[in-house]
Amino acid sequence: MQHVKTIQESKRTPVKLECDVLVAGGGTAGIVAALAAAYNGASTVLIERYGTLGGTMVNGAGPLHGFFNMWKAFPGAEKVQVVQGIPQKIIERLIEAGGSLGHVEMEKGYTYDSVATIIDREMFKSVAFRMIQEAGVKLLLHTLVVDVVQDRHDLKGIIVESKSGRQAILAKMTIDTTGDADVAFKAGVKCHIMKRSAAMPFGMTNVDLKRAVAFLQEKNMLTDLAQADKGSEHDDIVRLGFDIRKLDAFSEIIKKIAYWGGPLTISYHENDLGFINITNTVPVNAVDVDDMTRAEIELREQVVGMAEMMRKHIPGFEKAYLSWTPIQLGVRRSRIVDCEYDLSLKDIIEGRRFNDEVALYSFHDMAPQIMVKDGQAYGIPYRALLPKGVENLLVAGRLITKAHKAHQSTRNTACCMAQGQAVGTAAALCSKMNVKPRSLDFKLLQDVLKKDGAYLGKR
Repeated sequence: MQHVKTIQESKRTPVKLECDVLVAGGGTAGIVAALAAAYNGASTVLIERYGTLGGTMVNGAGPLHGFFNMWKAFPGAEKVQVVQGIPQKIIERLIEAGGSLGHVEMEKGYTYDSVATIIDREMFKSVAFRMIQEAGVKLLLHTLVVDVVQDRHDLKGIIVESKSGRQAILAKMTIDTTGDADVAFKAGVKCHIMKRSAAMPFGMTNVDLKRAVAFLQEKNMLTDLAQADKGSEHDDIVRLGFDIRKLDAFSEIIKKIAYWGGPLTISYHENDLGFINITNTVPVNAVDVDDMTRAEIELREQVVGMAEMMRKHIPGFEKAYLSWTPIQLGVRRSRIVDCEYDLSLKDIIEGRRFNDEVALYSFHDMAPQIMVKDGQAYGIPYRALLPKGVENLLVAGRLITKAHKAHQSTRNTACCMAQGQAVGTAAALCSKMNVKPRSLDFKLLQDVLKKDGAYLGKR
């Protein structure tokens, strides 16, 4: 066994804040969790390691997948918006601010997703700040979780570090929406490290999209298409996918990165592909700094190379240039928390429902190979958001669901948003009623969620 050199530390940490509900991680699930807690009367603190809110929504995702069921893939199926409530309010606020085209139906490729919910990432950042401030949430950006405050099994808060130094935040209830289960792991909850391939989307501007689509149609490469009015007289392309393997020039690079075809893209502005998803790397341990560094360098090289290849070989891209990369590589999985219930692939594809369900979802990232049967939706039970072995903690987002193929549904954006509303509401109720999460009446939780607009289906 290799000897590890250590140092001994002794610290006295000042308490910066005390609150009812503390949300760690201001990404896809965390924003909604903080809003839900505040809307239900809890004094709420939200911490985020970066300088903006949004997480994967602004740094990795294309359209927000799964607001609706997959009705278009199943003729005769009823069209149902399965994610509503606070996530839908966010979309409505974005539309008002000129930052979303709403839910655009797919014309081609609807066996993957029936709807593409397109957002402008920069407008999202602005709207998210406004909504958080309006709700009275105390926001701390550029703040990292480094430890927890704990009394045996009771979580009392967290230790953070920032430019202001090391500080404590005490809370009646804590929600872990860090994506990497930073709070749960430091609180001693059993977590499973899951390696998964990583990716890095990128954006290209000055693309003649109409010309590109004509070429792709001519070569029988077009796989996905959605069109909407984005304020241009000649460009209405908002969602575009094509099988790049059909161009000989790309054959070697595609083999090298083991990509499955693609890319899938979105466009919010004229002549702009703000999101292109085609890079890929070998499975990464996303809680290992050396592995993350290696993958980050590799993926940024892939981005530059792929952008150049598209300029050279796809008509319409000749004058395009690389205009955006995310703040970090796209992590699909890292730590998965041991919760009281673990959703299985069978639960998902059979559209199973649960007495204690607090959200519904229908999209699977491997569609059409894997889909919820008959365009139905499956339930996410409250138990699936309750980590084992610790009290006063709830979790949501991509840190639940151990089975790889099941996780490829629950980790998606709209699902994480729906989970966020569930745990934020639950945390506020626990704080108000002075009960532990395991003792919370899930029927009361369901009633409050429905009052706040969440959709829990028909019984």
